Amino acid sequence: MEALLGNEGEVILAMGNEAIARGGIEAAVGYFSMYPGTPATEIGQTFESLSRHLPDFYMEYSANEHVSLNGAMGASWAGIRSMVAMKHVGMNVAAEPAHFLGYTGVDAGLVIVIGSDPGATSSTGEQDDRWYSLHTHLPLLEPSTIQEAKDFTAIAFELSEKYSIPFVINAPSRLCHNIGDLRLGRIAPHKGRHAFRPNYQRYFNLFGQAVRNHQACIERVSALGRSSDAGALNKIIPGNASWGIVTSSVNYLYVMEALEILELFDVPVLKVGMSHPFPAAQLQEFAKSLEKIVVIEDLEGFLEYQLKRSAFELKLNCEVVGKEVIPPSGETSPDMVLKALSSVSGREIPGHITEAARLGEQIAANIPQRIATFCIGCPHRASVYAVLKASEGEAIIGGDIGCYTMASLPPFKAAEWCTCMNCGLSAAQGMSHVGDARPIVALVGDSTFFHSGIQSVQNAVANNANVLLIILDNRWIAMTGHQRSPTTSVDVKGSRLEAVDLKALLKTLGVARVRTVDVFDVPRLRSIIADELKNSGMRVIIAKGECALQVHRRERYIVPRFDEFFSIVRERCQRCGACYKDFGCPAIMEAVDDDGEYYYIDEELCIRCGACRTVCPNSAIVMSRIRPRKAEMQAKAPAEDG
Repeated sequence: MEALLGNEGEVILAMGNEAIARGGIEAAVGYFSMYPGTPATEIGQTFESLSRHLPDFYMEYSANEHVSLNGAMGASWAGIRSMVAMKHVGMNVAAEPAHFLGYTGVDAGLVIVIGSDPGATSSTGEQDDRWYSLHTHLPLLEPSTIQEAKDFTAIAFELSEKYSIPFVINAPSRLCHNIGDLRLGRIAPHKGRHAFRPNYQRYFNLFGQAVRNHQACIERVSALGRSSDAGALNKIIPGNASWGIVTSSVNYLYVMEALEILELFDVPVLKVGMSHPFPAAQLQEFAKSLEKIVVIEDLEGFLEYQLKRSAFELKLNCEVVGKEVIPPSGETSPDMVLKALSSVSGREIPGHITEAARLGEQIAANIPQRIATFCIGCPHRASVYAVLKASEGEAIIGGDIGCYTMASLPPFKAAEWCTCMNCGLSAAQGMSHVGDARPIVALVGDSTFFHSGIQSVQNAVANNANVLLIILDNRWIAMTGHQRSPTTSVDVKGSRLEAVDLKALLKTLGVARVRTVDVFDVPRLRSIIADELKNSGMRVIIAKGECALQVHRRERYIVPRFDEFFSIVRERCQRCGACYKDFGCPAIMEAVDDDGEYYYIDEELCIRCGACRTVCPNSAIVMSRIRPRKAEMQAKAPAEDG
């Protein structure tokens, strides 16, 4: 990670997200904030790891994207270059400040990085955030390579200050998580702290002043579109064919590879680096002798829409083909681009490529599907199991965004919906007023609750919703890489941290019934859920159980008094399936020998959470404690740093 602090001219291997962070470092960014979200999370993790080396630098994991962008806006107004990162659906939460940032403009540069997710590989949707630029007016950059991810970020800060408007960088997951060569540039000197300079006309958007600022924003963006600054980020690869290609982002690389495979060396290509404002002047030059333009891009035709509008205004006489050859949903792949260009050009795909694709599909069809599941020892497994047993399958269960989304998969199949952050309680409270008589349970994680759930609880209390909310408090923002949650009280090294008192907060919000329980005491958790299902109104259970991975990591630093081991006593086990089938812990295995089939616990996989012991109805799972010898304890203790 510290290689990212190398000197100008050095070449290192870097992930796209790391390259974006390096671009911010080269631009002397002084403020960074984000709510973690894949595929953008590693931008924050990079800044977090390097923060102690960056002078006058502040970073935070904000409660949500709305708060995050407003914070970056304030830092920019105070004269500090600021960056905010989020996944694509986070832009929906940040949309309000994003819409008026063009009106107010910026003082120091402000860059918004969006991790796009075509194909929804880690999301509940694959929305195309590029369309936001049409109504926020914010300029949009689309880097294609690891190098451009860094370079475009640094350039975005310069242009943001020059035109007094935030810049957006759209980075698809294929760029965010790809790794390649990165040549480092010069790190600009840091400005240090600045004083805020009031500007009432810009920062107070009321009545006629809002209209004037709107017009000023449009004029600044138009000036950018006409400038050489915008044109420098776009590139025309010349050719003398009668048709050409317009593309952007990583699809440019797919296009160039496909043209080489098809031996189409005379096809001109317009690589769009700044896709808003659209490069109309370069399009006019590019298309002057073309009969057809093929647009290759992900998702919903953002480039195609702007190109057709510009072609109409420029009176260009050429056909435009886009979503006819590349579908508007799913992730664009190299094979998809190759087939599209083969179809348009009439050039056959070489036989060895076709055969390789056929064999690849055949092999893929025979590979067993990998099903996502909870980690071994995950507290959410115990929580979901307890909900199902307590409700006897009769409750309506609303899911939400987080690790516990996997509750919808076998063996639990325990969530009826999952759409966006805090959809569990928000939809459940509406359903409780008009739905049938079945009890309704909503699940939410602690960090997701703080993201946007407080308002949902307020609304449910105010309107007397009949919902049981279970907050799965695992103390970390676990799914995106274990960033600190407001409920994190101890870090992985055992140091104490300030944590929000979740129960006290809920009481302040007006929730009359709030109960707290250890998730690994499954019978008690199950009993409390069953009890609360008999009650009515808005009530909350806080199911506390720290993420097992973080507990396991802490063991490297904290030597336990005892080593604990769990095992299944074969003579007691009735093979009822409670631990193996219903609870579904991956550390519990099934085997067969001369005496028949039996269950056992794989000691290498088990992390000693103990939940299975409380699940077993036959007392067949037992715990053994062994006090380590002094020499073993000393050997396990980590060496001091330095």
